[in-house]
Amino acid sequence: MSCRETMLSTLSKNNNLQNITKVSQRDARTVEIQALLRSSEMSRRHAALQNSLTTVTYLNRLIKPCEDVGVKIGPTVQFESAKVLWDQGEMAASIKMLQDLRRNLDPNMPPDQIGRPELLAALVGRKRYKYRFLRALIIIQGHQISEARLEKPDEIINRYLVPAINELGDVAEGNQAGQVFHEFASFCDKQLQNPDGLEDFHRIQKLRETKEAEVQDLDRMIRAAGSQAKEKDNLKSHRNKAKQWFDIDDRDFQRLRESRQAFLRQSLENYLKCLRSCDKYDNDALRFSALWLQNHESEIANSAVKAHISNVGSRKFASLMNQWSSRLLEVTTEFQSLLSALVFRICVEHPYHGMYQLFASSKTKGGKDEAALARHRAANNIVSDLRPHKRVGRTWLAIHNTNIVFVRFASEKLDESKFKPGSKVPLKQTQYGRRLEQDITAQGNETQKIPPPTMSIELRADCDYRSVPLIAKFQPEFTVASGISMPKIITAVATDGTKYKQLFKSGNDDLRQDSIMEQVFEQVSRLLRAQRATRQRNLGIRTYKVLPLTATSGIIEFVPNTIPLHDYLMPAHHRHFPRDIKPTNCRKAISDAQPKSVDARIKVFRSVCNQFHPVLRYFFQERFENPDDWFDKRLAYTRSTASISILGHVLGLGDRHGHNILLDEKTGEVVHIDLGIAFEQGRVLPVPEVVPFRLTRDLVDGMGITRTEGVFRRCCEFTLEALRNESYSIMTILDVLRYDPLYSWSLSPLRLKKMQDAQSEAPSFQPNAEGGDEAGIRKQESEPGEADRALMVVNKKLSKSLSVTATVNELISTATDERNLALLFAGWAAYA
Repeated sequence: MSCRETMLSTLSKNNNLQNITKVSQRDARTVEIQALLRSSEMSRRHAALQNSLTTVTYLNRLIKPCEDVGVKIGPTVQFESAKVLWDQGEMAASIKMLQDLRRNLDPNMPPDQIGRPELLAALVGRKRYKYRFLRALIIIQGHQISEARLEKPDEIINRYLVPAINELGDVAEGNQAGQVFHEFASFCDKQLQNPDGLEDFHRIQKLRETKEAEVQDLDRMIRAAGSQAKEKDNLKSHRNKAKQWFDIDDRDFQRLRESRQAFLRQSLENYLKCLRSCDKYDNDALRFSALWLQNHESEIANSAVKAHISNVGSRKFASLMNQWSSRLLEVTTEFQSLLSALVFRICVEHPYHGMYQLFASSKTKGGKDEAALARHRAANNIVSDLRPHKRVGRTWLAIHNTNIVFVRFASEKLDESKFKPGSKVPLKQTQYGRRLEQDITAQGNETQKIPPPTMSIELRADCDYRSVPLIAKFQPEFTVASGISMPKIITAVATDGTKYKQLFKSGNDDLRQDSIMEQVFEQVSRLLRAQRATRQRNLGIRTYKVLPLTATSGIIEFVPNTIPLHDYLMPAHHRHFPRDIKPTNCRKAISDAQPKSVDARIKVFRSVCNQFHPVLRYFFQERFENPDDWFDKRLAYTRSTASISILGHVLGLGDRHGHNILLDEKTGEVVHIDLGIAFEQGRVLPVPEVVPFRLTRDLVDGMGITRTEGVFRRCCEFTLEALRNESYSIMTILDVLRYDPLYSWSLSPLRLKKMQDAQSEAPSFQPNAEGGDEAGIRKQESEPGEADRALMVVNKKLSKSLSVTATVNELISTATDERNLALLFAGWAAYA
């Protein structure tokens, strides 16, 4: 950009160069200004604010020379200058500049007098540019005044947001229209969520209820007074005063309620209009969903949704199919009617993103639970509409029949005396293994052809999935994985030749918990990729697909080329330090010390660590012999460990023992599996987890000579900074879970006990993303207080009360403190 600016500046000042290149001075100036504006915009985007300030200062000096050759750039330069000042924190100066610009900008002026029409040749016509410029000016001015709290909400709506909508006219599509609708919806939403406004509303509501009850009590006392005139008159006097106060409180309450209802309606309507207009603000679907689910009983909310949701492509909502399907109930309400129509539309237009969740709901009855039975009936009502559908009826039949075979194969019991973990078993040797080959891979049986269920399929705007590869066959053998339910690992081969390794699992584990947390991790990882600092360092979260088919069975994507941390470390300790004490002895020593005092447990832990040396550095030396490969893979390991550590801390991810962390033998990255223990649930285990994330000696050993003081610390800081910047988006993602009745925010005592018992058994084979803990008994629906508490803790962790550097220092210190590690459960293996 700097070279381009220098070259164009030279061209615009040198007449000889203009003659040689046959470029007029007007065109030279135009192109120079265009490059400078683009440079300022890029500098702002990359937080190089001093560069952008230098650029707009130079642009202001060019206003007069440009006017001399007929290029009028004044309003455009002033607009860019206001943006630069805002980004630098000069709120008052920026707003004043925009107010002056809007006051002096006459929309009836000829377009040549407005600004830089020549600089935006890509726009269709000068007149369209004029209105685009004015809309952008109004909406940005309204946003800034809102952020600065310089005017009341009603004034901001009437003076800035409504005029911006009016400027759109008949234009309802495109990024400019989307920005206007997005700003309008976000502003109204923020007024609804404003803590001060909520506090005032609840205070007035409580005062009104108190006075209303007082008036009713006085009415009863007056009736009971009978013929006692003096007492009756006294009561009437008190009643009249109380009624006057009630009328005042009632008027305030009605005013606030009407204001909040207006904000709710405008927010929902404009979120939907924004989603219809463009794809730039697709994250608004999350906020819209949380707001609608929160107010699903509101007639105003449902009326606003009904008016606009059919105009929005169903792909905008398909990623939330878990949450939509969980809210289905067979009751006659406006909300359920709209919800059923949305779920049906997703299944018709994006069958591979909606039908699996609908299948699970239609096959889960829930015993005597009335809500579960109503959900089951509502799902089957939608199924009855899908079966005869001309477009997707056969697709539903294929998915339904295939899933039935999948569930039966996952549930099929194996003879433990014949098949041990790691055994390879021919498909033909089991009843439903044969059915997989016969029913799904039979030649010409097109009604049974579906894509591999763990394949990642992009949502398509044209809703055309005919080119998606289908299952061609299964490899003839499957592998028995470790676990009480003896899960089965099988490889599907698609019609394009790609192999998909999958784990079929059945038992007491609730795969839906993992599925939802993977959904959260995927969305948060997308936010990290949107931030410049984390994107440059490839700081993201490796996820895998979890597909529940029934309440007790499902399919998990096998994470390829990975080995559990435990399965590498234990043999490596024996290879590289044969004289060290054995891992079983380490575990026994820690376990035996558990009933003792804290000081005694710390002493035992130190003794174990002195006799058990870290070995993870050898993982990279053994698998990556080329020095460049070794460095790159170790760097990828350190970065991925940093990003998942910070995100795990924010989301309260627990149960991070060595079986739930995988090492990628090709890339060096870490992959975390079994995400069911989240939102600080690890702190209520029988032996509480008191560390924010796993950062034991072996994990630190893999980071090289700088240990936690080099790449790891900096990447932790970048990740935390990015998460704080995206705190509103993260809380929006989690807010959708608040209204999911099937997500469990707490663990049952049975599951707590069984989970740590399973850790202490130390299974010998776990090559994949298999959880391995029992679900036990849990509530059908979590108490609202549990969700509120969990989200409040997450919000507190994302707050900026403590600097990023200080927060990371504290987290690393806590995670590596031997006084904390010594108190962890023996099966967690804090010594490794």
